[in-house]
Amino acid sequence: MKQSRNIAYTILSAIILMFTATGCDDTTGTIGESLIQDKMEIVMDSTFTITGRSVENHKIQSRTVTQLLGNIDADGYGSLSSNYVTQFMSASNIDTVNVSSADIDSLQLVLNIPNGDFIGDSIVPMGLKVYPLVKQLPSPIYSDFDPTGYYDPNTLLSNKIYTYSNVGENDTVQGYTSHYVYATLPKSLAVDLFKAYKANPGNFAIPSLFVKNVFPGIYVETSYGSGRVIRIAQSSLRLHYRKHTTTSDGRDSTYAAIGFYFATKPEVVSNNIIRYNMAPQLNDLLAANKNLIVAPAGRDIEIEFPTLRMMDFYRRNSGKLSVLNTLSFAIPVENITNDYGIAPPPTVMMILSKDKDKFFIDNELNDEVTSFIAQYDETNRCYVFSEMRNYIKEMLEKENVTAEDYTFTITPVSLVTTTEASTSYYYYSTADRVNAIVPFIDTPAMAILDLDKSKIIFTFSKQVASTK
Repeated sequence: MKQSRNIAYTILSAIILMFTATGCDDTTGTIGESLIQDKMEIVMDSTFTITGRSVENHKIQSRTVTQLLGNIDADGYGSLSSNYVTQFMSASNIDTVNVSSADIDSLQLVLNIPNGDFIGDSIVPMGLKVYPLVKQLPSPIYSDFDPTGYYDPNTLLSNKIYTYSNVGENDTVQGYTSHYVYATLPKSLAVDLFKAYKANPGNFAIPSLFVKNVFPGIYVETSYGSGRVIRIAQSSLRLHYRKHTTTSDGRDSTYAAIGFYFATKPEVVSNNIIRYNMAPQLNDLLAANKNLIVAPAGRDIEIEFPTLRMMDFYRRNSGKLSVLNTLSFAIPVENITNDYGIAPPPTVMMILSKDKDKFFIDNELNDEVTSFIAQYDETNRCYVFSEMRNYIKEMLEKENVTAEDYTFTITPVSLVTTTEASTSYYYYSTADRVNAIVPFIDTPAMAILDLDKSKIIFTFSKQVASTK
């Protein structure tokens, strides 16, 4: 950042308090008067500079049930492919009343794709293959995971050709908000799952037991085609079976039934196997020392925050009575030209580099001391970390500040939220509550963060009192 050094200024406000003492008796007394003048001086500095670099981020943790499937080659972005492995959480109760293994009809893998959650060509035909896992997935698991040895390549559960725009599979024509892809699995697998439940329902009540003792999960890969990546909100297994009953007049009756008994959930392991190769245009930008942030599994930005210089400035300019007011960090964003409409990440997190991996493993939330969240401001084209006061406060109280305390990584993330309602006598309102922060894998994203033009604003108040 090219700015003149030590351009600091103060905003001075004077608060004058007058204490007047009056004594009353039978005679005229004297009035004693003193003047105490308090000055509250607000000190601001916005001349701090940031240094940083774009770093590889090819290994991200899986902390989401969202799955990516497909591959694209986008000019200006690069090539991205994603397959996935997933375990399933079983329902604790499966319908067995008047149902036998002979009544099991079929089993389908159902991919739930929210409307518009794809990038690329909606009509290009693409294929997927489904294989069974043969052992439990590791945890934690990362995007560079190699599924070799974890699935049986000789046992093909399903081979499906699909298009996103296929009306026969697009339930929006019925008023729904998602598109569904159905892949038929072997009937034998459905029968085995039903028999396993009948033999030991306890294995289905606890996710770890179901995965270990009944069904480790599946591996899904793109087998055909290119030009589209879909975002799957949930994978589930749909069981079709016949159920027997007796009518009111005593006649036997049979009807078709469906049970969604197995689905991806946060309680079980699911992981996107992502491979990304950067476009030549982006490599050229890196060679020109541009700070690129690219997702998923692309590039982060590592910075050295000017913590030591800020601490020195504060200690030189604060008085005996001082209060930290604000610390904010704004970074301008530049879009990168591409032919797929790939935009900057909607949300980024700034976290101490030493804590990044542990943050996702432990499913932590931002604490405004070691980790901070910023939403992309599309109007002003920037990210703003506005709540950093507690960070500098903690650093000033720390006995020894090292590079680990001011080396941060800026990485794309997604916020997992739930909407909560609040009701009072006068009004009703809703608010989104953040339940989890996960690495961003929703869709390709990229931008240049212009650290040279970033702005840090640091303010504090100090009090100077004099008596007249």
